[in-house]
Amino acid sequence: MNKRRYNKLVRDKIPQIIRDNGGKCTTRILEEEEYKVELINKLYEEIQEFNDQWSEEKLADILEVLHGIAAVKDYEMMHIDYIRMNKREKRGGFEGRVLLVDIED
Repeated sequence: MNKRRYNKLVRDKIPQIIRDNGGKCTTRILEEEEYKVELINKLYEEIQEFNDQWSEEKLADILEVLHGIAAVKDYEMMHIDYIRMNKREKRGGFEGRVLLVDIED
């Protein structure tokens, strides 16, 4: 028997998928503070995966984690998008590919 340790946050249905495929796994439910930490760890993991393989699927994984973070903070994603659009209107987006090299005062 080969046992691998993960100790990482996974999507809710992953344990059942593992069991349905004949595997065994151990899980536990995180306390709220642990959950916040693990959401941030998951965000870094998903960003690294996206950096390795730019794809819509990987970007969707990042968005799912962001939805989880918003839910923990009781933020509404529609309101966050409204804030994003206001900032975009005032400061622009990133399509221009502008790299600020330096500022002289």
